[in-house]
Amino acid sequence: MNRNRQFNLVLEQCQNVNLQKLKLDTLLMIINHLLKEYKKEDIKKTSSLTVDIAPDDLDFLDENICSLHKYLDNNIITTNTLYYIFSNKNESVLMHNIANSLEPMKVYYKYLTSLFSTKLSSGSNWIPELFALSLLYSYKKEHGKSLSSYPFLDDFPLEKIIDIYNKNNLELKKRISQHEKINVWKVKTVLDEMYNSSDFLTKKYLEYNFKVNKRVSKSRNKKQRKKN
Repeated sequence: MNRNRQFNLVLEQCQNVNLQKLKLDTLLMIINHLLKEYKKEDIKKTSSLTVDIAPDDLDFLDENICSLHKYLDNNIITTNTLYYIFSNKNESVLMHNIANSLEPMKVYYKYLTSLFSTKLSSGSNWIPELFALSLLYSYKKEHGKSLSSYPFLDDFPLEKIIDIYNKNNLELKKRISQHEKINVWKVKTVLDEMYNSSDFLTKKYLEYNFKVNKRVSKSRNKKQRKKN
């Protein structure tokens, strides 16, 4: 992560505060944070969550997950940067003004993380990069939201990536079905839970709106009237 690049991103956000963009960028911030956990070796490992993935598919996943993480690192404010800003907001007038401008992002971030805690229990089995990709897929494909402000994301091969995981999930269901002697459609995997959770989070997040502190606005107006 380039600190100068992060600072420039912060200044760009503050020059023209746009709640819709801040909302999208906060979701992308969470997605980027999840992608930090990704390791190609984890996909290779045989576990209760996955079955063997074809080498070509594995290379495709690895290349695109890494490129997505790199892109977000260079184009989105990170969780570390956000934490630094609000931890040091009283250090200078500039930091105070930056923190005020990014207050919506802080609120969005807290709301998203609270949703996470309700859907993902501590120590549960899950795949961080798949959850990240599922959030992005749900935002764009399931809820029809635009990513046109980020051409790289708009052209990112989300569908093909999700198809690989879906194919993997179906094979996993077949194995469980044979082992437990039940119908495939009755089998619910951890991957299914992750898909459902990501869709739930995206829906709730899109319904959530940042509320402007009207009390502060009124007090400012009163002060301005007194001056006049």
